[in-house]
Amino acid sequence: MNMIEKFKEKWRKKTIFAKVTDIFFYLLIIAVIIPATRVEVMGFVNRIRAAVVQPSVKSEKEVQTLSDNDYRWQLYKPDGTSVDFNQMKGKVVFLNFWATWCPPCIGEMPDIEELYKKFEHNPNVVFCLVTSDDKTKVAEFLKRKKYSFPVYFSGSEVPAQLSSNSLPTTFLISKTGKILIKEIGASNWGGDKMEKVVNDLAKE
Repeated sequence: MNMIEKFKEKWRKKTIFAKVTDIFFYLLIIAVIIPATRVEVMGFVNRIRAAVVQPSVKSEKEVQTLSDNDYRWQLYKPDGTSVDFNQMKGKVVFLNFWATWCPPCIGEMPDIEELYKKFEHNPNVVFCLVTSDDKTKVAEFLKRKKYSFPVYFSGSEVPAQLSSNSLPTTFLISKTGKILIKEIGASNWGGDKMEKVVNDLAKE
């Protein structure tokens, strides 16, 4: 029995958990050996994490509400068009802070795109993905990944209640400005649970 056959035999005997652990290990080795693949490999690892981590809706006691000042936030689109965050007031807002170099951001983005596709034509729901990355890098990233969700850049200081030192950070805000979800790290945004949460808020 040659080495390849021995490896195949040993692989067949391993548990699913052991196989997954081995795959993670091999991916990490690749990321170390080939730095250029590091973000993509770690993004894939975080994609697996995002598949199992469900966002948690805050209890009534934990919910904070945005003030009028919090809505005074200037944004702008990739083409330079200015957008006032205040224009999103009265709608359900899915707000996500991300970066092209952030593996957890990359890991959860397929789910965000999935959720966006479900509500892109709903006038009561808006998606606002904010980044401070270089515009050219952002454009290349979105084109390569074929993402269609709207991306914005911050043109003024981020409101205190929406600021975070971690990426990704995601907020789900009701029509009345209640922050029902504040999630740090990669999460599963594309499942049935989130679709129902957003749908219920949109109908209020």
